[in-house]
Amino acid sequence: MESKKETGITLLDIRIAVAVGLCLLTSTALSAAGIQFTWNGAQLDIIQRLTAAFACFLCCQDDTKISFKSGVNRVIITAIGGGVGILVSIADNIFENQWILAGLVVIGVLLTLFLCKLAKVPYINARIGAATVVIVACTLSSTARIWYAVFRLVSTLYGVIVTVFVTWLFQQFKKH
Repeated sequence: MESKKETGITLLDIRIAVAVGLCLLTSTALSAAGIQFTWNGAQLDIIQRLTAAFACFLCCQDDTKISFKSGVNRVIITAIGGGVGILVSIADNIFENQWILAGLVVIGVLLTLFLCKLAKVPYINARIGAATVVIVACTLSSTARIWYAVFRLVSTLYGVIVTVFVTWLFQQFKKH
């Protein structure tokens, strides 16, 4: 017999929403203050709102320890996928051919999946790392992709820190 899942809003749902809100507010505040990075005409957010928010969705768990572990995995896969994405982007800048880029991305995805397995992250996380390769290699052009990957890692790390902090804070209030 299966237990019924709670259909209302849970504390976990609220923690996720609070963490996402903090990331969005931070990104908005930085942009409003003119704190952005420009490279080859591309305006890059220091804290990318989508990247930071996705870190919150994927890392927020029922307690701080599990959220931290999820966050570590998220940073590892983002670093691996972003690093491979940078290599693919550098190669693409040499060849400047969309047909070759497609092959480079395929090789990058395979390399990322392999490296994530070596890093012993759960396989579903490795797939997210592979998505990072595609996003980095295909979102912008030229060397702006390298900076995009760097700020993607910064944004992921920020989202993880916010998530762990919010989870810890909620646990402190729950104790009292």
